[in-house]
Amino acid sequence: MNAVDAPSAWPLGVQEQALPELRQVLGAGAVSAGLALAPTGREGVLTDGEARQAAQAWGIAEESDRGPGSGGGVVIVLVDGLGLELLCERKGHAPTLRSWLAEAQASACGPAAVTCRPSTTAAALTTLGTGATPGVTGMVGYSVLSPLIDRARRTGAPSHEDNLCLITWEGRAPEPRAWQDVPTLFQRLELAEGVTRSTKGQSAPLAVTIGPARFAGSGLTEAGLRGTPHLGADLMESRPALAAGALRRGVRLVYLYVGELDHAGHGHGWRSAQWLAQLERLDAAMAELARRVPRGTRIILTADHGMVDTSQDLRIDVTQEPELAKDVIGLAGEPRFSQLYVPGADAEIAQEVAERWRRVLGERALWVGTWDEAEQALGPVGPRARSVLGDVLVAMDGAWVVVDPRVHSEQAIAMPGVHGSFTQAEMSVPLLLTRAG
Repeated sequence: MNAVDAPSAWPLGVQEQALPELRQVLGAGAVSAGLALAPTGREGVLTDGEARQAAQAWGIAEESDRGPGSGGGVVIVLVDGLGLELLCERKGHAPTLRSWLAEAQASACGPAAVTCRPSTTAAALTTLGTGATPGVTGMVGYSVLSPLIDRARRTGAPSHEDNLCLITWEGRAPEPRAWQDVPTLFQRLELAEGVTRSTKGQSAPLAVTIGPARFAGSGLTEAGLRGTPHLGADLMESRPALAAGALRRGVRLVYLYVGELDHAGHGHGWRSAQWLAQLERLDAAMAELARRVPRGTRIILTADHGMVDTSQDLRIDVTQEPELAKDVIGLAGEPRFSQLYVPGADAEIAQEVAERWRRVLGERALWVGTWDEAEQALGPVGPRARSVLGDVLVAMDGAWVVVDPRVHSEQAIAMPGVHGSFTQAEMSVPLLLTRAG
């Protein structure tokens, strides 16, 4: 993709305000299934009332007189990397999704929702799972400087060994549940329904998650989606049957994850034949899901982020740019949303670094800000996020990326499909609402 072909950018906080938010989706689906969310007493976290307002606005408010297996359940399908712009451009290859898209376009809600900032999986899945934005959960990127490192005393140069990957939680990592301590919506469902379930003697869980078996107990699951049983299915085509079976056993809410498109996009680009093949697989799986689940089941399909295709001539190597490398002793995040750490976490040095990056990058950067300015881009930022956020934050425009071979692997540097920034192609995700039968 050339710079002139780059996706348009959304001004910070302007066009996104009128759209449904990813953080509302799981909660709205839960109350649509007749469930409730226990209060948390914490600011910036989706409330039961907000979830019900969203469900009402989207036309999926709870209906009465529904019992287990009656079709009153809800399946939320999260397709990793399926941005709305990508789906609209390739809908000709996906007849089932195309019909759901047309249904959404004809509705008052519309087909679009907005994901969180940064637009990356660790942040977004936790936002979906908790109803809180990354600044509240502390899940502020693919990676951050490890919270076990004293950033004020750190010296040296950027190194991947000093970073905590919020997907894998390998290396110098705290316990995920202790680090991300906002209760998940699954935990809040159980708290709210505990008394009712004990008096009715119900044995089926209120909710289940479905996805690759390795996700059970993983760091990201424990951080953002803990609190409910996980049903493992490594093959995409096996997941619809698991969802249907769970609903017929009395489960009210099913979360079904599809990661195959994201993998193809990172490896080959979203315009590739490989990505298109995964879209066709997804479409067939969604048709199968709609056939298998009880009649009347609501299906809500969304995504954690979109994607842009980049190329070698759009990669900026920090080690080859002295003005960018100066005073940067740590680098985390992702190539589309870099987090820079400066000596002593010094605010004056951070301001100087930010000014240099603005000058050198020019229009290639969508937004460059300091730690003190983070709320301009990320919204509310709590103490946990503050402790790991970069001293300087850099969101790229167009299809530009910032890489550093001291931090990023050769494979990561060469990825043609990328995301993490605030462009419309990355931030706009589908919100497709349909009913089986």
